[in-house]
Amino acid sequence: MTATAGPVAFDEAQVDRFGFGRNWLDYQSSIDAAKFDVARTDIELWLGTTSLRGLRVLDLGSGSGLHSYCLHAMGATELVSFDYDIDSVQATKQLHARAGAPVSWTVMHGSVLDTGFLESLGTFDLVYSWGVLHHTGQMWQAVANAATRVRLGGTFFISIYAKGPGYAADLALKQRYHAASSSDKRRMEFEWITERYRYRAANGLVPEAWWSEGRERGMDAYCDLVDWLGGLPYEVATLGELTAQLRAAGIVPHHTRECPGDGGCHILVAARLSESALGPVASDAAAAVNVRVSWPAQAPVVWVGALDATHGPQRVVALAHQRPELQFVMVAAGFSKLDDASRRQLAGLAPNLRVVEHPSDAADIRRLLRAAGVVLHTSDSGPSAEWIATVASIGIPMVSLHDDASATLATSGCGTVADGDIDRIAVALDSLQQDDMRYARAGLAAVSRRAPAHLTQQ
Repeated sequence: MTATAGPVAFDEAQVDRFGFGRNWLDYQSSIDAAKFDVARTDIELWLGTTSLRGLRVLDLGSGSGLHSYCLHAMGATELVSFDYDIDSVQATKQLHARAGAPVSWTVMHGSVLDTGFLESLGTFDLVYSWGVLHHTGQMWQAVANAATRVRLGGTFFISIYAKGPGYAADLALKQRYHAASSSDKRRMEFEWITERYRYRAANGLVPEAWWSEGRERGMDAYCDLVDWLGGLPYEVATLGELTAQLRAAGIVPHHTRECPGDGGCHILVAARLSESALGPVASDAAAAVNVRVSWPAQAPVVWVGALDATHGPQRVVALAHQRPELQFVMVAAGFSKLDDASRRQLAGLAPNLRVVEHPSDAADIRRLLRAAGVVLHTSDSGPSAEWIATVASIGIPMVSLHDDASATLATSGCGTVADGDIDRIAVALDSLQQDDMRYARAGLAAVSRRAPAHLTQQ
């Protein structure tokens, strides 16, 4: 009998790997108060809160330690930082010492692919993993393993390199850089910077401004370049693939930014949900939740209003047609009482629009909104107390068309858009759905994001 060889186990130690940690140790000397502030602000914008008090937080793949430092500064009750690269562990320990060596912050050496190690850590209210898991050599296993550390109701904040047509060329570039001598590495870096200067000059931009461009996360242009050129292993994913993987683990993205091409990262902030977490759904809110799961790229816009209101369905239908890439759930009181033909006609007004009956009580409102990305409220009477309270507690943004609702909404951290200003609503929705930095720069006082309840509980 001939023996059949089994599958070869993945051996991390044998992976052709870039020395990320050495790069981060070089970066340490350039970290100042301004970089801490910028990096922290970016985290706060994505999470929608300035405080992590009462939360157990995991920085999975801590790298330079910059973001661990920010998570600690945001008040995490317990912070665990680990990295596979021993130099990255050392870099993080340097910032741990810089923070005064707090006992609430633990820095460890470990691997996301080591399930025994991960299980020893327990679960967390917030798992943060920025630009890490695509460098493990087993990206999808790493994503699945990381997801297990998010406790029920917890948050997963992750970024992964985007899949695009240039992947093969980028991978080959990294392999050449990794195999090059020190002098050839410097030459490749110089050529890359020179080409970037030429591109900027040809497009009417100041070439030297590249050194300060895109530093919204407190990073350094040269360290980022070395990280990009040397970054092996190197895997990529589409936003849909990543969302599907998380959804299979019971984790639903509620705030995403899709990178349009090669070289950048998709960003997702997601919550661990499950049928048991949602509980029994007694109304058509269940349909909206199920629809949400089938829309991987964008959380739905939940529109609330009466069928016969002054600001009726025609407003939302127009917006749905203007923004075909967004999905809408129309919550309409009286929808279930219409005849079959009328319901079919209303439901078919736009391919990205679904109509459901208004939830019957506060519990049903909450179950529906836990699947939402943003709430657009246009009923003539303005948002009810139940809607405002639920929006504020879950942490999703609300847009209202009613100036007379301003005071009430403002006390809950929400704002209003002038009645009928459909263009500004479209801009607000687009910004909130895709890029909080653009949303912040737009200066739309009309919309406000509050922290999810599980990020504000003491």
